[in-house]
Amino acid sequence: MFRLCCGKYSTAVVELVAEKIRNVPAPSAPFAIQDNDNTAPLTYRLFGRPLTKTKKEGKDQEEAKENVTTKKNQKAKKSRRWRCRKNRCRVSPAPQEEETPEKEREPVKDEGIPQALSVKKEEVAVTTEKKLRSEHIKCLGFPNPAQICYINSSLQSLLTLEDFVTAISHQEQVWSLIPEAAVLRTFNNISEHHFSGDAQEKLRLLAAFKRAVALWAPEFGDHQQKVSEQIQWCVVSSDSFSFKLCTTVLCVCVYLQDAHEFLTAVLDQIRYWGPQLQVLTAGMGRAYSCPVEDHLMFKMRNTRTCKSCGAGSTREEDFTNLSLDLPAGGGTVEKMLDNYLMETELEYRCECGATKSGQCSSFATLPRVLVLHLKRFRYTPTFQLEKIHDPVDLQRELVVSSGQDGACYSLVSTINHIGTTARSGHYICDGVDPDVGPVDLTDRWFTYNDTVVTQTSGVNVCNQRQRSSYILFYRRHVRGQQCHMCTAVKHIM
Repeated sequence: MFRLCCGKYSTAVVELVAEKIRNVPAPSAPFAIQDNDNTAPLTYRLFGRPLTKTKKEGKDQEEAKENVTTKKNQKAKKSRRWRCRKNRCRVSPAPQEEETPEKEREPVKDEGIPQALSVKKEEVAVTTEKKLRSEHIKCLGFPNPAQICYINSSLQSLLTLEDFVTAISHQEQVWSLIPEAAVLRTFNNISEHHFSGDAQEKLRLLAAFKRAVALWAPEFGDHQQKVSEQIQWCVVSSDSFSFKLCTTVLCVCVYLQDAHEFLTAVLDQIRYWGPQLQVLTAGMGRAYSCPVEDHLMFKMRNTRTCKSCGAGSTREEDFTNLSLDLPAGGGTVEKMLDNYLMETELEYRCECGATKSGQCSSFATLPRVLVLHLKRFRYTPTFQLEKIHDPVDLQRELVVSSGQDGACYSLVSTINHIGTTARSGHYICDGVDPDVGPVDLTDRWFTYNDTVVTQTSGVNVCNQRQRSSYILFYRRHVRGQQCHMCTAVKHIM
């Protein structure tokens, strides 16, 4: 070493020695690396800084040296300490591990095991869904403690009409203002607990609903499913030509405590509260719309025409359902409906003096849900009530025309009377799956037999209920919903 007189190292000599040292290849010892930092101790600059964390091969050292030289030329203004730290901390990727853009990476192919696991998971998911659905179906039934199957079947059919149920629940704040409107409150409570598995709670709600209906229809106050008859003898007397003419008339008043009578009583009570609720909400700045009038009610136009002079009159009536006669030997629903609308003769004294007129009916308006009652019970000439077992071809789709337009309807529910006589039997209900949409490609239906609920299809319902169908519910197709009958509707319009 060369020293100056001042006892310090000569700067020129140190730089010369340092330059020669930099040109000397780095030692191959694994415990040291080169250090070009002038501020580091001389021992580190001469023999290298000890390597404590990383061991580099000869190839790695050459790459590090080339990187140091390149960065030194590019960034000469930066401090040597910064370059040294950067080079010391840099880790070069292995050639076989070069990064590839995510878009260019090939997807990993299944080797068989992942695919098998995926299939197994799907099978487990399907099995779990079927199990949950099975448990879900069991909760849809209603208990029958005392011959109230006619109530259960009527409720199940109404609950199938989702828009009707929604219209009632959305106006709860309105009809709840009248405590006497118990039929709306109890029906809404039943719809909210339709999927509940609590049989005791359902039984309590059914009893409350029955009491609410019985307040306005006392015939449903007991727990009997029966037919009661009241025979009255009426004597009509008339004096003519100095002698007294007596005519005896036999009047038979029949009360059928069945599903049709109960359904009619429920709908009439809901309609009864409509005007009162509309007046009440009008003073509050709100509006009430009767669910029965919006979804089930329609108008029929009856036209009478004199056979002699052609004079006639027209009047309209409100209906919530139509009662159709069963043709002898059976027939289709469309044929029964045509027979109802067909012109019939009646005795009517016209102003011209004629006594014969013709009367025909037609739809003035069409409902969203068309309810058809099939007259399966009738009286014989000896005043004996009997059941008609003639088959009815249940059509899945029905086209109905009115004075305004035409519409296509789809069968969504049936109430059936199972029994051989009119004085005994059992009521059950068939309805579409409430979880399906407006167009059901799976054709999933349920059969509601009180607490027993089983899955079926619309095809089976139409085949099995031909001799027991009693009340049919047809839902109108929404605009834009197509079926193979829609072409007939367009032809009518």
